[in-house]
Amino acid sequence: MSVGGPEPYEVHLSAWVHDRLLELAGVSRVRGDGEAFLAALREFHRRLRVYPQFGDPLVDLQGEAGHLRIGIVPPLAMRYGVLEERRQVFVAARPVLLPRPVRAE
Repeated sequence: MSVGGPEPYEVHLSAWVHDRLLELAGVSRVRGDGEAFLAALREFHRRLRVYPQFGDPLVDLQGEAGHLRIGIVPPLAMRYGVLEERRQVFVAARPVLLPRPVRAE
């Protein structure tokens, strides 16, 4: 345990996810919500380190105490696995850039 609270979770991104996030950063920049994408990515990292249970549960893991979840911080959605006893989070599924909301004029 750290002085300020529980030990943070280790967050692991596959190389494929890392590359996909770079691609999505470019797409979001072109479509005009690059700053929102970067803010969402920072918020995802913060939440996955301190409280990865924020996302909706999808399925419990069979071999080890943990579960798969999906989290959404607009405009970004990611699926990830949480291994509770190890305090580890694994992101290996393809992140998704959500559509921009349609603005009424």
